[in-house]
This record gives sequence, C-alpha cells and structure tokens, in this order.
Amino acid sequence: MTKYQALVLRFFLFLAGIGVVLLAFFLTNRGKEIGANVTFTWISIGVMYIVFFLPFFFSSINIGNFSVKIPSISMVWTGILLYIAASITVIVLLSKAVIALNTAIIIQAILFFIYLINIYFSYFASSHAGKVAEEEDDKKYYLNKIKSKAGVVLLSVNKLSGGNENAQKILRQSIDDIKYIYPVNNDMGSDVEAGILRSLNAIAEIMANVQSGADNTSLESAAINLQSLVNERKLLRN
Repeated sequence: MTKYQALVLRFFLFLAGIGVVLLAFFLTNRGKEIGANVTFTWISIGVMYIVFFLPFFFSSINIGNFSVKIPSISMVWTGILLYIAASITVIVLLSKAVIALNTAIIIQAILFFIYLINIYFSYFASSHAGKVAEEEDDKKYYLNKIKSKAGVVLLSVNKLSGGNENAQKILRQSIDDIKYIYPVNNDMGSDVEAGILRSLNAIAEIMANVQSGADNTSLESAAINLQSLVNERKLLRN
C-alpha cells in the first residue's frame, strides 16, 4: 500500500468514525429537547474522538525513525488516555451536578490545552532532537572514516623500511593530530575532511607500492600534502 493509499484509508476511517458519533447523537437525542449539558457532553465526545484518532495521521514508523518515533508515540498515547479519562470524569461530574457547566467547560479547555502541549513535545520537540542527532552523525561521517583509515595507514607506516624516516615522521605526526579533530558546523570542514580521506587512501596505495619495491619519492610529498590538509582542518572551529 502506498503512502497516498494509506492516507486515503485513514481519512475514510476518520470520516466513518465521525459518522458513527453523529448517528449515536441523533439516535440518542431524537425527539428530545437538547439542553446545554447534553450539547457539552456530545461536543466533548466529538473532541475525544478527534484526540483519539490524531496519532493515526502522524505516527508512521520506519526503520530510519524507529528510535525517535517509539518514545513519541508512547507519550502521545499516554496523553490521549489521560485526556479521555479526565474528560469522561468531567462529563460524569457534570451529569451528577457536582460541577457547573461553566466549570466543566473551563476544565475541558485546560485539559485540551495540556494535551496540545503534550503533542508538541511528543512530535515536534522529539522530531527536532532526532534531526539534531542526525545532523551530528552527518558531521562525524568523514571524521569516523578518516580516523579508521588513519589507524590502518599507521600500521603500514610502522612497517616501512629504512630510507623513509622523514615521511614516517610526518605521517605519524599527522595521524596523531587527526585524533584531536572534532566536528565543525560548516561545509568547509566537510570539504577538507574529504580531502584528508582521499589523501590517506592515496598514501595507503603509495606505501603498498613502496613495500613491493617501487620508488618512494612520491611518499614524502603525499605525506606533506596530508600534513597540510590536517593543519588546515585543525584551524577550523565552531
């Protein structure tokens, strides 16, 4: 079922539920004079139905948002159950003449306001928190790959034979500096990080060739290039 089909089905079920509420209202009050208390009661029932059905429009879950959505849905349904229980209590108290109609209206308005606050924190605040976490993960994407690749390159650096001391020194220092690079909130950081990752991949390839007996003249220049990129990235701050 497509998202559009699912939305149409949910909307149809919503209208069907409204039809049931209206049918119950007309059958229950047919031929009777409808007083203010009865009107309030049925309006409260209608609002309870809308409150109950609301999550069916906003609670879609997939693997990507599972950890964010489940806590949100739990908060929403807890709020719904509490709202309905409190609303029914108000209706019963009104029917028993324990509270006046104006008091019942005020209480219901307060309950609905609290419910809306719960909706805000459940859907919008948690959604924002999820987006922030996702943005933080995006910032760490290249850094995680860089640090992982740097660890692999360091193993190869330590295996280099004599005649590569200067390149080894530069690479060890650069790889040590990489450990202290932290995420930044700008695109330039991502661009430099992508360059560092490419440089590390190139160095790994050069060292593989050197260990196979190839010329090592390009290794030192590649090491210097990496050092330059790492120093540039270190200068970037939030």
